[in-house]
Amino acid sequence: MTMKRERKGTIESILTDTVRLGALFVLAVTVIIMLIAAFDNDTAGEASIGSFESGDFNEGWSLMFHGERQTIDLPMNLECEKGDEVILSKNLPDDLCDGMSIMMRAAMEDVSIYVNGRLRETYSSNTVEGLSYYPPSAYIVTQIGSADSGKDIAFHLTIKNKGTLNSVSINHGNNGWFEVLKNSLVMNSVAVFILICGLIIALCAFFSGKGYKTEAAGYLGILIFDAALWLISESVIRQLVFNRPSMSQYFSYLSFELISVFACMYFDAMQHKIYHRRFLVIESVCLAAIIVNVLLDTSDILKMFQTAPVSHVLSGIACIIVIINIITDYRHGRIRNYIINVIGTLIFLLFAFVELSRFYFPVSVVFGTYLSLGLIALMVATLMQTLYDILKEYREREKKKTALTISTIETIAGAIDARDEYTGGHSERVGLYSQRLAREMAADYELSEEDIVRIHYIGLVHDIGKIGVADNVLNKSGKLNDEEFTLMRRHTEIGYEIMTNLGSEIEGLLDGIRHHHERFDGNGYPDKLSGTDIPLVARILALADSYDAMTSNRVYRKRLSDKEVRDELVRCSGTQFDPALTEIFLRLLDSGELSADIKDGIATDSEGRMRTSSVLDDILSKDLMNDVKVSNPSHVRMLCYILKLMEKKEKSYRVILISEDTGDEPMSAGTKSSIKELFDDPHDVIIKYTAKAYIAALYDRTQGDIGLMTEGIKERCPSVTIRVL
Repeated sequence: MTMKRERKGTIESILTDTVRLGALFVLAVTVIIMLIAAFDNDTAGEASIGSFESGDFNEGWSLMFHGERQTIDLPMNLECEKGDEVILSKNLPDDLCDGMSIMMRAAMEDVSIYVNGRLRETYSSNTVEGLSYYPPSAYIVTQIGSADSGKDIAFHLTIKNKGTLNSVSINHGNNGWFEVLKNSLVMNSVAVFILICGLIIALCAFFSGKGYKTEAAGYLGILIFDAALWLISESVIRQLVFNRPSMSQYFSYLSFELISVFACMYFDAMQHKIYHRRFLVIESVCLAAIIVNVLLDTSDILKMFQTAPVSHVLSGIACIIVIINIITDYRHGRIRNYIINVIGTLIFLLFAFVELSRFYFPVSVVFGTYLSLGLIALMVATLMQTLYDILKEYREREKKKTALTISTIETIAGAIDARDEYTGGHSERVGLYSQRLAREMAADYELSEEDIVRIHYIGLVHDIGKIGVADNVLNKSGKLNDEEFTLMRRHTEIGYEIMTNLGSEIEGLLDGIRHHHERFDGNGYPDKLSGTDIPLVARILALADSYDAMTSNRVYRKRLSDKEVRDELVRCSGTQFDPALTEIFLRLLDSGELSADIKDGIATDSEGRMRTSSVLDDILSKDLMNDVKVSNPSHVRMLCYILKLMEKKEKSYRVILISEDTGDEPMSAGTKSSIKELFDDPHDVIIKYTAKAYIAALYDRTQGDIGLMTEGIKERCPSVTIRVL
């Protein structure tokens, strides 16, 4: 904890930094070594893994198209129309052996493979029950052996969409699949990762309750899950995943077209449903389009891949709506509430647009790559936004909690001042002096702004234990005897016990309360701690507390002069006070950056004027010290407390002291009656001070009002003396 540190550059802190940097360095070296191991091709001496290579069989094919023959190399794109017949032929190698295979990927064509004029393999809409006219793209593997060496192999293709003639490989066994698996490993791993993440996010949101954040997370999880299903359905290894891969012509398009629906639901919840009607319209239209596409497909009117462009257009419209909403939120200042999500959203929309465009402008990148990147960006942004929101809510709760604690502390500090006749804002000043000292020493002692504010509030409540000290001890006119001093010393332990339940809320609170009367030489109380064993906050408070005691009037003495205060601080440095802190405190005094917020030993306000509450406090203290028989000192102190509260709220009370010189006799009954009749406002307070005097506190009166009132009293009671405080 910050306040428990002393100075920078200690052996412990240096060792801590060294260990952290060393661990990070070793981690970086580990990552570098792993990267070298993954990509370095110097494999001499390494354990052999055998060969998974496939034979390239793409050169010198004879192409028969529209009655014309030409020699080509694969792969290639051919300008074709629906229903065109294409024949690719070539002689097989002379050195075939048993267990070999030849492999080609069909791109929505009907494919029949002939070896030496005999049908060896076929894949078309006519061979699979329920398969539409447009069979999904698939790898076709044909077994060949030594008996096929040198014979003619021919691929008969019926074009149904585009004239894409893919490459052909010749393999030992099913080695051709290894290359496919290797090339799609990253994409398939990402798809599985996204699928799992989406499922986890959706389940967590479902079980965490309702609300915009959990609702948005729930739709995000479903969106990611649905997109991952599409990635898997479009994977080049779907023949190895599904027993009936031909059905991908349905679930692939359905999952893809659902992405825009769930994306709208997510964005709607993310934007707190401010634009719910807009999103509801596009969601409804997108869902209706899916239903229409299914009906058209089952009716053999239009197949789903043919109606997909309509869904793509609707997805584009949804993207535009999201962007318009973001711009609107930006103009109204709402975007700052989810700025991280906005960044993730824009990245997602960009990559989704690129992925969508690949349906019309094919590029040599694995299907789903851009959408995966967009989903990962959206997922990371949502996670970061969620963590940020959680931390923000936590900080706001902590601020409210701290504000409540501070309010409690200020109230308690006021109660302490109300009980102690000589304080006159003592707790408030100790908090202020402590704060000034802490700020001056912040650089050397690593005190943050939060630490400085915390020290201020600890200063406000450092004397809370005086609540448990008897009035006759707390407010004794004169020095305390040994027994009374023993009881007074207990206020540190009483305060510690009182604040135990609140101590965890403010770091250093309990230490400051318990140990602010410890001495650097070990002769303090209650635990006789010495040196730096005394908590730093307590050493700060000890200086601030003593400084205010020396610069304030007491019932048994007047305040010390500035020179006497300085001399006393120097004399007690190293015995009562921490010498290093004393040096800083003296520097503040000498530079004029710190001065007592009092005048003639009486507390002042922010403009240097004596506070009425403190003036009344001082009058009471002097009268008690001079054995004046005050009728009820506790009532006067209570009035001082009321005045202090009003002064803090910048609400003014005008106080006048009304006395009558009647010799040895008390104030006459007629004078008493006349005075009380003048103060009929329920907000005014009038109390008996002595047998010959009253104190009147008048609420919200101007100087003119006070003048008229004093004149009225003089007219009724010419024998009284009036003093306006």
